[in-house]
Amino acid sequence: MPLPGDLLQRDAEEAVRLIALDFVAQAREAAPRCLDPEDSEGLHDFRVSIRRLRSTLSAWKGLLRGVVEKRDRKTLAGFQKRTGASRDAEVALEWLAGQVEALEPEHRPGYERVEARLRSAARSQTGDLNRDVCAEFVEWADGFESRLGHPAPRQGAGVPYAEALAERLESTAHRLEVCVNGIGDDRTRGPHKVRIAGKRLRYLVEPVRTEGEVGASLVERCKRLQDVLGTLNDAHVLDDLLKSCIVGEPSEEEAGVLALCRLNAARARASYRSFRVDWLDGAGMQMLLDEAAALARQLRDG
Repeated sequence: MPLPGDLLQRDAEEAVRLIALDFVAQAREAAPRCLDPEDSEGLHDFRVSIRRLRSTLSAWKGLLRGVVEKRDRKTLAGFQKRTGASRDAEVALEWLAGQVEALEPEHRPGYERVEARLRSAARSQTGDLNRDVCAEFVEWADGFESRLGHPAPRQGAGVPYAEALAERLESTAHRLEVCVNGIGDDRTRGPHKVRIAGKRLRYLVEPVRTEGEVGASLVERCKRLQDVLGTLNDAHVLDDLLKSCIVGEPSEEEAGVLALCRLNAARARASYRSFRVDWLDGAGMQMLLDEAAALARQLRDG
């Protein structure tokens, strides 16, 4: 369902309910596509919708207390976890296909070993498992929509969504800034925390991104941050699988796997360098935080 154009003028609880129901509808639409082997983006779109919904329920859990329960967020986390390995394998296979020309002919056996491992991982979480996840999601969504779509009557007017969003925006941006300041020399956990905090900020703003230039610009800036940190995270995830393919015996297969390890490590270094130069040492992160502050001011000023 399309979100109403007067979202910012609505009561905060009503607006958040509408946003959550919209994300549920998006996930419902994507769920059957997970079962279509010809739809390469079905699983991705389903997972993104679930992630947006989960982030929304977490950000506004105080506002939705008594309607949304902790078990709802745990259920959504379970859907993500159960489909994670398959999506990781899909992403890794896409990167792997682009490395063929960078490998020597004698490294081909190692490439094939890794490719076979990834395809096995992708197959292990498709078919019956995806069917079960989709069925469970639809069952959960039926009950959730029933609870969320029939709010209990309240006395008095609530807080306007624009005002509540401004406050939430400021606290979320502050959490992002804390994560950035705490990175230090950590190239793994630190950037990962920044990536998650950036996603939460983006998902918070996305429902109102069409309300003005600042909101639209902030969403795009968050997307660019996620692109560079997403590549870094993909490299770290693949590094674990590549290391598991090393058996410690000299062979052409082993040499090929080690060559892929070097290429993947170079990808990680390049991604971190881009993050460091453009976002930490450069103006990227400060511009993002400044836009978040500007949007919060605009929301309060109406």
